[in-house]
Amino acid sequence: MWAEIKVARNIWVAEAWREVFENQGIPCKIWPMDSKSHGVALTTYQVLVPNDRLHVADLVISHTF
Repeated sequence: MWAEIKVARNIWVAEAWREVFENQGIPCKIWPMDSKSHGVALTTYQVLVPNDRLHVADLVISHTF
């Protein structure tokens, strides 16, 4: 199962978060909040990580800023 770790305001922010997590070895997916907007740049996206890596992703976020 996948858990939402962040909500990004557009695809560029979502892709940046995906890169941060994947660079730390955490698998990551991004999905539009509106299922009809897949691939649309200016829509809100969920940033998802596996449930068993959620705590590690939280640590990455806390050390990113």
